Amino acid sequence: MRSILITFVFAFLISCGNSKANKEVSTSQTTSEKATTPVNEAEQGGIVGEWEQQYTCFDKNGNKKLDPEEKNPSNTRVGFDWFRFNADGSCLRDKEVKFKSTYKVQNKGNTKEVVIQNVHGYTIIELTNTELILGAEGAFMVFKKIS
Repeated sequence: MRSILITFVFAFLISCGNSKANKEVSTSQTTSEKATTPVNEAEQGGIVGEWEQQYTCFDKNGNKKLDPEEKNPSNTRVGFDWFRFNADGSCLRDKEVKFKSTYKVQNKGNTKEVVIQNVHGYTIIELTNTELILGAEGAFMVFKKIS
């Protein structure tokens, strides 16, 4: 049963990451032309910078939290492999294609969520000066800050 659930989550995350790719390529100019009110790094929750996905780990016990025993590197990566979040609210995603978009860090209950235009929100599980962990649908994507 777990393997079916993990397979479903994996397929869902891949489809979320790629299903809008064609639309975003055609609307990237429109997105970049829209005026975005400047925001500083503190307002964006310290997420400003370039982040590269290292691996994905999974919520094995279904509690929607990343427990220490679950934070093990895997050979799997789901979702986007790279993000660059800018202080003005613009961002790029996917290291090779560099889709242009905008993002916003929002409070969601007692957690924060980064909402990326034309994608969906990722829960910020952990954010330090060197590591960003985003959660979505039972998967946790671990990113390393590269600039």
